Amino acid sequence: MKSWGERKPYTIPLPARLVNALEGNAAKCILDVGCGYGRACFFLQKKGFNVVGVDVDKSQIISAQKEVKSQGLSDETDFLLNDAKRLCFPDSSYDAVTMLGVLTLVSRFERPQIISEAYRVLKGQGYIFVEEFGRTWENPVYAKRYRDDFKVTGELGTITVKDETGKILLLGHHFRRKEILDLLEDFQVIDFGEDTFTSYYHRNWVRGYAILAQKRTG
Repeated sequence: MKSWGERKPYTIPLPARLVNALEGNAAKCILDVGCGYGRACFFLQKKGFNVVGVDVDKSQIISAQKEVKSQGLSDETDFLLNDAKRLCFPDSSYDAVTMLGVLTLVSRFERPQIISEAYRVLKGQGYIFVEEFGRTWENPVYAKRYRDDFKVTGELGTITVKDETGKILLLGHHFRRKEILDLLEDFQVIDFGEDTFTSYYHRNWVRGYAILAQKRTG
C-alpha cells in the first residue's frame, strides 16, 4: 500500500479554517464524516483534537487503520465503518463535525439526512464545517457538463465522473450557495468562504465553498 505522503493529493483543502475558529475554544472532540483514508483526521489530531473518522467504504477504513501504523501515528484516532445517514453515536456526542467533499457524492434525498444526523450528534452550540464544490458556470468545461449530464443525472449541477474508457465512476454535485444554506437551516452560519478547488480526476478548476456553522438550540 502506498504511504500517506505518496498518495494522490485531495483537491479539497484541509480544515485549517475550523482549527483557527476553535483556537482558544474548549471544543476538543471532532467527528470527521466521510473520512476516507484519514487525511483530515490526522491533521486535526496533530492540532491537538480528539478525532473519530467514519466512512461507508470499508476499504478506506482499512486503509486509514493501516496508515496509523505505517506512519507511526498515535492510535488515539478511531476509524469506524459507518453510514453517515445513520451514525452510530448517541445524541450530543461531539463538539464539531467535519464533512469535506461528502455531500457532493450523495443524492439530493440523502443530503438532508446526513446533515440531520450531524445535527443530532453535535453538542449544544456545536460546530459543523463543510467544504464543497460550488456551481461554476464561468468555467466552460463545467458549463457544458452541467447541460449535457443533466440528461443523465436529472439534476442540474450533478455531473458524471468517468474513467479513461468512458465508464461512469460516480456522480458529483456542484452546489449553488443557496443549496448549502438551505441544508444548514438548523445552524447559524458563522463564516461562508469561497476558494478555488480542482477536480479529483481531471484537474479542472471549480468554485469551492468552506462553511463554518453552529448548531442552533431551543
